[in-house]
Formats: sequence, C-alpha cells, structure tokens
Amino acid sequence: MTATQITHPSAEAEVPLRDWWAQREKNRLSVETECCVFGLPRGARTEPGYDAVRILTTDIEDLSHWLEVRGGTVTVTNAGDGIQVWTLRTATEAELPKFPAVTVLVSVLVPADEQMMPEIRAAVVSS
Repeated sequence: MTATQITHPSAEAEVPLRDWWAQREKNRLSVETECCVFGLPRGARTEPGYDAVRILTTDIEDLSHWLEVRGGTVTVTNAGDGIQVWTLRTATEAELPKFPAVTVLVSVLVPADEQMMPEIRAAVVSS
C-alpha cells in the first residue's frame, strides 16, 4: 500500500498526506498560541492550511489589532457589488526552530465606500 500524496500548489512538490496534516496542525497551534499570548482575535472563522492560516472576520477592528501587534502589509481586492476584501499578510512570531513563523492572512469584507483607519490605509501595498 502506498501513502496518499497531495500536491502542494505553491511549492509544486508532493507531500505525504500525513505530513500535510501535521504541518497544518502545527500552523493551527502556532496561531492559537499567538492569539492567547497577545490577545489577538480569532475572527469568525479560522482555516489552517499547509502554507498559511487564514482568518476570516466580520470586523475591521480584528484586522487592525493584528496589524498593530504583528505588522504586515494589506491588499485590497474588489469583490463586486460595492464590496472589497481587505487582507492583512503577517506572520506569527518564531518561537523555536521547531515552530518557525507561520504566515497569517486576516481578511474582512467592507463596503467599497467605507472610511478606513489611517493605520490600515498606510499598510496597503500598491499593485
């Protein structure tokens, strides 16, 4: 019997399913720890993945809090019908070699005409 393999899209390398799940769980634990230690919001939904943990929130204050504590850059994408997705790309703090930094993507939907906090606007990267 052979081990199940999946293709990791960003690395284009095959990773055994067991290793993929282990990395996903390690990423989840790193972000959970970060949330507990720094009082960071977990959002409405947290989705751990092999390469990053995605936090989906309904409150721009959650994104602001992550930005204040962890820094990072923000991208803005039009979702259509007057809605934008604002996404902060940041990372957890690397604790030990066993637990390297994990990419965290915090996303929130906002109306396109909403006034945005200056500190969030300042973090927006030009495309």
